Amino acid sequence: MAMIRQLIKYKLFLFGAVLIGGTFLASLFYFIFFNDQIPSSPLLYDDNGRPLHAPYSGIVYPPLGTDEFGRDIAAVMLVGAKYTIGAAFLISLLRVVPAIFIGVFIQLYLKGIKRPLKSIADSLTYFPITLLAFLLLNWVSLRGILFEEGAPPSGIQIIIYVAVLSLIFIPINSVLIANEVELIYNKEFIACSRTLGAGKWRIITKHIRPFLVPQLWIILIREFIQSLILMSHLGILSIFIGGVVFKENLFGNRAAVSLSSEWAGTLGMWWDYLWTSYPWIAFIPIGLITLLILAAKGMLDSLEHLLASEQPVQMEKAVKEEDVSLTHLTSFQLLKARNE
Repeated sequence: MAMIRQLIKYKLFLFGAVLIGGTFLASLFYFIFFNDQIPSSPLLYDDNGRPLHAPYSGIVYPPLGTDEFGRDIAAVMLVGAKYTIGAAFLISLLRVVPAIFIGVFIQLYLKGIKRPLKSIADSLTYFPITLLAFLLLNWVSLRGILFEEGAPPSGIQIIIYVAVLSLIFIPINSVLIANEVELIYNKEFIACSRTLGAGKWRIITKHIRPFLVPQLWIILIREFIQSLILMSHLGILSIFIGGVVFKENLFGNRAAVSLSSEWAGTLGMWWDYLWTSYPWIAFIPIGLITLLILAAKGMLDSLEHLLASEQPVQMEKAVKEEDVSLTHLTSFQLLKARNE
């Protein structure tokens, strides 16, 4: 709680938290009270009485215009916000939480497998993650062999999508967290605590945890940003979370449409409009995803700045706690500890 009170003083962190949290809550309330209904525009006419075909611009149909099916883009974006933010946050959690236990366990009990695991993690960083995720998820899409084309999305599809985007990053994060634990474990005050007979569980809970938890928040926010970027790349490749249906678009072509309206999916749906007379349609999800990433980056920078200023104070406090422990030793215990 003390760290949160400190972070609120940073304007960038406050801006990012309010933007991301407010957008998610607004989308959630729209689902609760309006059941995610997306209004469609009626047929509009020009000054000469001739009908205008969709999509309509934000000037003709404010605030953001309509897509090629006449749907209000502002409502589409509002509906998809909770799925975009929720999926990115869930994927980030699944990347980090298992890696915490794996990383700590490896560093304390299985140091022998740390090097081969690091080699696996390094090899994944050299292979394009977007391509790896696409190859793994392509067969899950409605065009693949697992599900029939045009079938409604199932929970299995969503689970596989989230699992793939999470599992391929767990080895990397496990090694990263193991390295963080090693850096903390080699601190002088922890060596003193081990000399005094402290067990591994006490060292983890009393000494490593206060230093590791803030680093985990940094890793979590970074993974949130990376998840948004990866989801956007997959959206352009027509891999949508929540499934797709196929409809005929403005140009008479059969196009994939995201059922959940999440922003990465809408980016993929409207990507081709960048090279038409309607480029503003594609720029809407691009701008919103970019805004989410910038908001998370502001939170990340604020957190890193706070930790850089608080770490010396935290280190001094930990050293003082060990000094207090030393004063409670008998002379015999102290002599025995020094001899060891």
